[in-house]
Amino acid sequence: MDDIYINSLQPSIIYFSGIKMDSERMDAHFYHSKYINNEKQINESGMRVELLDKVILKMNSPIGWQGIPSESYLPEGIGVPLIRVQNVNDLMLDRDTLIGVQEYIYQEQPAIQAESDDIIITRVGTIGRVCRIPDKISKIAMGQNLTRIKVDANIVSSEYLTVFMATNYCQLQMKRYAYGGVQPSLTNKNIRQLLIPIPSLEIQEYIGNKVKSAEELREEAKKLREKNKEILENELELSKLEEIKIDAEKQKNKWIKEEDIEERIDGDFYHPRYNYYDKALFKLDKIGNHFKISKERINRNHIKEIRYIDLSSINNLISPQLMDVKDAPDRAQLKVKEGDVIISTLSGSKKVGIITADLDGCICTTGLVVLRSTSKILTPEYLHAIFLNELFNIQIDKYSSGAIMSGVANSDFEKMRIPIISNKSIVDKISDNTKEHFKKLLEAKKIIQEAKQDVEDLIEGNFNMDKLNESLLESR
Repeated sequence: MDDIYINSLQPSIIYFSGIKMDSERMDAHFYHSKYINNEKQINESGMRVELLDKVILKMNSPIGWQGIPSESYLPEGIGVPLIRVQNVNDLMLDRDTLIGVQEYIYQEQPAIQAESDDIIITRVGTIGRVCRIPDKISKIAMGQNLTRIKVDANIVSSEYLTVFMATNYCQLQMKRYAYGGVQPSLTNKNIRQLLIPIPSLEIQEYIGNKVKSAEELREEAKKLREKNKEILENELELSKLEEIKIDAEKQKNKWIKEEDIEERIDGDFYHPRYNYYDKALFKLDKIGNHFKISKERINRNHIKEIRYIDLSSINNLISPQLMDVKDAPDRAQLKVKEGDVIISTLSGSKKVGIITADLDGCICTTGLVVLRSTSKILTPEYLHAIFLNELFNIQIDKYSSGAIMSGVANSDFEKMRIPIISNKSIVDKISDNTKEHFKKLLEAKKIIQEAKQDVEDLIEGNFNMDKLNESLLESR
């Protein structure tokens, strides 16, 4: 960065003297003061600084036609796990929505191969999201728009590097190298040019231990969700319902009772694949008898900022966007409170979330329906667990209408049917598991934020060495 002088930060005015400019990037954006200043801070951090290219052993990614055709996708738990962009979230691999791919495809395509301890980077569209592949996953396939790197553990730990890559110091570098307007992209060549500050091994281990603690909490949270699946399976005999559904999908027509006819007259609405509940082995009841649709809206005249929840915010945990109210889209209207269940009204999106205490007062898009409990039997956590199951979530497809963008009217959610478990202790157990699930996820998120702050403090010279020393004493 020698011979680069920042004349003004705002507006950005940079003076170059006697240096070789990047021959591939002659645009002013690439040389914006915020990027120049960012890299200057990294280089002046007092730590060893290397190009990413110098600290990795392998890098690969599926390019163009390479990769995995959608017809080769397998259900979760079958074949080799497949990671897609939506699985890379908050420095962690979101394993709840992983699908699979045939073993032979993984073996035949080195470009899609990744394994434990690798770092995955999203490089097209939403660039710069990163996660580390946990030790328990020996191998995993990559979908399009992802890059895998394997670090040289003698120089830098994968845990530390994952945290650094999520900080603003690395994110700004990625934004600098990105090209394209509507869909920004990074090349592997760009990614290799990232500047990486490398602290002592002791500091790397201190930060890495936080990542491992967060991974353990995520794993415990996943087990709690799996317990809920087991409870529902045992109580509702869902395997038998699955068999009924499979048989129903093979049917081409079915007689409908007069009392079962609704406002809809299109044939697909009454297709057997949507109406297999008639043979369910448990009691069913309409959602509207237990939850009301909340239409509480915000008054924009009395607030300056909002925490906005849209479909992209829901990925197991809900991560709202903080924005100025004048910048919020018109669809940011619905106010939510703790205990609300929010479900996407769009067919095929399969998004369901629950408003925890930290999200009370957030504003969500009108593309979500807000369900508020009125029941003495069922809890919001129970409804959340039910709609995580495809056997019940499929009702969204049934009630959807529209050609270009199919969706469900909010009032139709009241008509959807859900199973009723009369044993309150069972419902409470599901609720307690769900609450503990989110508690662990929130704790993991907090630890990750602390780790990111530690890395930023290192670069800015504000890292408290007492924390490291205390950690070393505790480990002895």
